[in-house]
Amino acid sequence: MKIFRKSLLNQLVSSFSLLSLVTVSLVSYSAYVQARKALEQSVYERLKVAVALKEDKLNQWFESQRREAIVLARSPIVVDTVDELLAASASGDLNTASIAALQDYFDLVLDIKTDIQGVEILSTGGIVALSSDPKQVGVYMGLGNTTTYFEPSQTTVVPNIYFSSITGKPTITFATPIMNEAGERKAVLAITLNLEAVNQTIREKTGLGQTGETYLVRELVNRNVFVSGEDEAIDQHDISLSSQGIDLGIQGKDGQGLYRNYNNIPVLGVYRWLDNNNVALLAELHQKEAFKPAVNLGRGIFAIGVSAAGVLLVLVYLLARQIARPVLGITDAAAAIETDQFQTSMLDAVLHRPDELGRLARVFKKMADQIYAREAQLKRQVAELKIEIDQSRKEREVAAIAETDYFLRLTQKAKALRQQRKK
Repeated sequence: MKIFRKSLLNQLVSSFSLLSLVTVSLVSYSAYVQARKALEQSVYERLKVAVALKEDKLNQWFESQRREAIVLARSPIVVDTVDELLAASASGDLNTASIAALQDYFDLVLDIKTDIQGVEILSTGGIVALSSDPKQVGVYMGLGNTTTYFEPSQTTVVPNIYFSSITGKPTITFATPIMNEAGERKAVLAITLNLEAVNQTIREKTGLGQTGETYLVRELVNRNVFVSGEDEAIDQHDISLSSQGIDLGIQGKDGQGLYRNYNNIPVLGVYRWLDNNNVALLAELHQKEAFKPAVNLGRGIFAIGVSAAGVLLVLVYLLARQIARPVLGITDAAAAIETDQFQTSMLDAVLHRPDELGRLARVFKKMADQIYAREAQLKRQVAELKIEIDQSRKEREVAAIAETDYFLRLTQKAKALRQQRKK
């Protein structure tokens, strides 16, 4: 660091470098923040559109299954055979041609309608009289907690979701009455739905990128579980799904936000409670993917800024050298004065400049000339003073000698000799 403090050129270049780096960093960060905000709103809009489309498809699917149950309950073979079936069920003799034909009809329905997993006809007391699964015949199947019962005149049916004792997965069973020609309820037809179609519809990632996902959740047996979009890595029997979006959605709230999903991954999410379907629908996208364009933009601006700053740094260095060279010349001249090696020619390159540096050099030369003139004058004065000091010292020494007894005796002897010569 000392070299930067000692060299004016290095100070200029390093100051510009630091200022450029700070400026580029601030511009890059500002661009990233602005792009992130814009992307965040854009992603929320995409997720909202995805949620709206999924909700519409889900409503259509449930409505289709409701109508399917009504059609089956009103089919002639069911209506015409129901009395015979109930009587045979009570007697325990189901081996009749009509009942066999009805059983074949149910098997055909399951082959054609892949969304239907099972079909049962129940007595008004809830006993299974006929089922696509023979093991269920004679079993009590109540119309309470697990079955979604509706009258044919109902236009809105809120499905009741439960864990299937057979598959261990969330399931829905629709049930509707079987009426005779007089409009009397004779029995109940129940269809157990296969939610795989719902799962495929909800899990479709159209327009959501590589990490986007949509899924349905709801609370079952005091746990939040997938209704569709189940992650195979998660055992729903061991944990309860939780995230800000899941928790708020199951509470019946709609919204959006930045949070960590059920896998603890930062996401942008939109959550909505679907009253008509009794589930929460969520659409999420990983923040890393969502904000990647903003990160790339910030990095790109930073890289371009650093490159431009590097080019400018070279130009600044060359310019700083041109600016600093006269100053360094004056500095060298000052150092030469200190070592008594100053020569006027050292300032020739700067003296004739019309700018402030030229003026400084001329003033400096004038000061240097004055210093040298003053120094020469001082030397002369010192020499003269030295001569005077030497003369005074000699006089004092002579006076001191003249005052001694020996000198006085010599003086008297010399005087006596001169007098004798005169005689």
